[in-house]
Amino acid sequence: MSREQSEVRAIMYVLIAITIWAGWMSATRVAATGGVAPIDVAALRYGVPALMLAPVLKNTFKKMRHAPLWSLIAMFGWGLPFVWLLATALESANVVHLATIVFCTMPVFAVLGERLIFGTRLDPKRVPGFMLIGLAAVIAILNALFGDGGADPKSLLLMLLASAGWASYTVAFKHTGFSPLEGPAYVCAISTLVLLIIKALSAGPWLPLSWSELVFNGIAQGVLSGFCATILYTMAIERLGSARTASFSVLMPMIGTAIAYFWLREVPSAVDLCALSLGTLGVAIVNDALRFRKA
Repeated sequence: MSREQSEVRAIMYVLIAITIWAGWMSATRVAATGGVAPIDVAALRYGVPALMLAPVLKNTFKKMRHAPLWSLIAMFGWGLPFVWLLATALESANVVHLATIVFCTMPVFAVLGERLIFGTRLDPKRVPGFMLIGLAAVIAILNALFGDGGADPKSLLLMLLASAGWASYTVAFKHTGFSPLEGPAYVCAISTLVLLIIKALSAGPWLPLSWSELVFNGIAQGVLSGFCATILYTMAIERLGSARTASFSVLMPMIGTAIAYFWLREVPSAVDLCALSLGTLGVAIVNDALRFRKA
């Protein structure tokens, strides 16, 4: 397979993953407003794929011995803390705010992490794209705080922390030596272990969900989001690099907003649409779909 074909395939992988996660936001909003606790959402998000990825865990734990400790800690940022933070935020925030804020700030965090930790220089031709992505994030944050139906500042903080956690996984993955299957297996296994400890120490029931809630969230959180999308996204990181793969997350607000509109009847404001448009334009520039030419 040529380098160009490999890149096209990687772009397809990340686009499928992005579409699944765009729908995941509405599914998590349904769970959060339906009384499903954030910890139970997280349990299905990581417990189901942990079981599905069990065959690769043995080799994963062998590689952990050689992976830098900082990378193993950083990868956990996209584990239990990520879903717990977002599920909690969605109890009061809407999908449009979450989609725009989290997925416009995440690539910015990823680029800053690459630069500050490894001194990686951003390709100059992609700078305008990341500037637009950053501007979209600023507009989304200000609109969430001060616009109509402003978001709770606490929810906004939870979203930013979750975004930083996802960026940490994106930056750290390439430095672990894990394969596209082993990376998600590690995150899901560690997250599930931590969840089991928390559940064991608490006095509440292990999984207080009805059968319909269990099936719906098991498929949406575990099979689609936790297993399929995570593996496809990690395969894309392997081929495109962390910063470029992270930039595709800016497409999630547009897709996620459309899904939320038809599924949850959430209507974006004009300012939301402006931020979405800028972010989408930014990702087009970052991925060479739109180029600036010198006169």
